[in-house]
Amino acid sequence: MHSAPYRVVSAQAMIAILAALLTYAAFGATAAKAVWYGGAVALANGWFLVWRMRQNAWQASRDAHQHLRSFYRSSLERFFLISLLLAGGLGLLKLLPLAVLSGFVLGQLTLIVAAFMRGIEN
Repeated sequence: MHSAPYRVVSAQAMIAILAALLTYAAFGATAAKAVWYGGAVALANGWFLVWRMRQNAWQASRDAHQHLRSFYRSSLERFFLISLLLAGGLGLLKLLPLAVLSGFVLGQLTLIVAAFMRGIEN
């Protein structure tokens, strides 16, 4: 579990937990749960992305058209996963919308920045 994608997702998890703790200290438990949930949605997206990357790495013998189809499929799957999880948090769980979206955006930014930083190191 020491490969770059896992480190990026681990950074995402740490930032989500830290954001929830800071939100708890500043705004209370209700907002902290919502921020944590948003971060968890971003984390689920990151894990799904890593899973798909590993799956595609095992199937390296495929041609470019098959890789492109796999890329589109993965993008759509992640889009629907995130949409359903966010809708569940906002609709079913009635979490604070701004806090959920803040946690999600922070988690996604962490994914982007951590992946960029890993690229600079290599």
